[in-house]
Amino acid sequence: MPGVINRLLLLVCCSILHLDGQGDTAVVGVMLAAITISALNGYFQSRVLLTISIVSYTLAGLIWLPFFSYLPLVYYDALVEMRAPGPGLWFTAAATASLLACFLGNPINKSLMTAALIAVSFLLAHRTYAVEQAKEEARQLRDDSYEMSLLFKEKNRELIAKQNYELRLATLNERGRIAREIHDHVGHLLSRSILQVGAFMAINRSEEVRQNLSTIRATLTEAMNRIRTSVHDLHDETLDFRTRVEALVNGFTFCPLRLHYRLEIEPEQDIGYCFLAVIKEGLNNILRHSNATRVTLLLLEHPALYQLVLQDNGSPPARDKPGKGLGLRSMDHRVSALEGKLVIEQAGGYRLFISIPKRRPEHESANC
Repeated sequence: MPGVINRLLLLVCCSILHLDGQGDTAVVGVMLAAITISALNGYFQSRVLLTISIVSYTLAGLIWLPFFSYLPLVYYDALVEMRAPGPGLWFTAAATASLLACFLGNPINKSLMTAALIAVSFLLAHRTYAVEQAKEEARQLRDDSYEMSLLFKEKNRELIAKQNYELRLATLNERGRIAREIHDHVGHLLSRSILQVGAFMAINRSEEVRQNLSTIRATLTEAMNRIRTSVHDLHDETLDFRTRVEALVNGFTFCPLRLHYRLEIEPEQDIGYCFLAVIKEGLNNILRHSNATRVTLLLLEHPALYQLVLQDNGSPPARDKPGKGLGLRSMDHRVSALEGKLVIEQAGGYRLFISIPKRRPEHESANC
């Protein structure tokens, strides 16, 4: 918008300078030519078009001097280009040559007014360029600020998620510690008390005392059973399969590891412990024997089974043969105990593929 206003201002000034007492209809053609060149240069912003139009208009001015009256309007875009190091020298030379030709062919007062208007045109062009640069810098600053704001929000979400993850993991570890403490200390004390009551009952002949001791032993036994149940429940809650998997993934720093977790519900406890052991052993094997630069861990759930795929891009010569190591045999025993299948491949890397069937409802009820 400022460029349009500047062109209109220069057009009015040049028209006043050119139409001072001249009634020739060709004057209108000169004005229209200058307006057309200025409009095309302002619209297309093409340096090639600007060069062609400046050369053509300058040659026309050398043929017919009235063309030089609109030099300030035609050279407005060229004065903007004069800020560039390379083309700016060329446009400066062209403007200087045109101005000298104007002084040689026109009266001195008219040439001075044309030169003054060219100076005004340069100031307007410089001001417009400075305003556009300031707007561009403001837009860039706004975009950078918005991008930085989004980056900070993302980092904040990551920190909150990591904090929640660490808190959850710490809570599970504390629950596991409490379960072990209860099992190792309180459970043993109750078991010893039950044995002691039984011993007193064996050596005491009084029926009344034996009955009282029997009541105490039943109470202690019930307390022992309830503590055992609570400890088992607390221990089961400490599994949190996904949290444990993410802990293993986050602790693996040998090379980038990408996790694809696609389990809608956590697997049964024994399957979960099996998968965790396999993942841990597989990552340890990669750490000790592999030259891999990328690892992928995939956990899938199907209607009838769970699948685990651990794959890296290490070269086969750097690895042992499948099934040779003790760790791999341990994996196979764990999977076979759950009626699963373990497949080890060395095609394009090292790949562990495990599938374990889900527990059938009737099988679970039978075990209960």
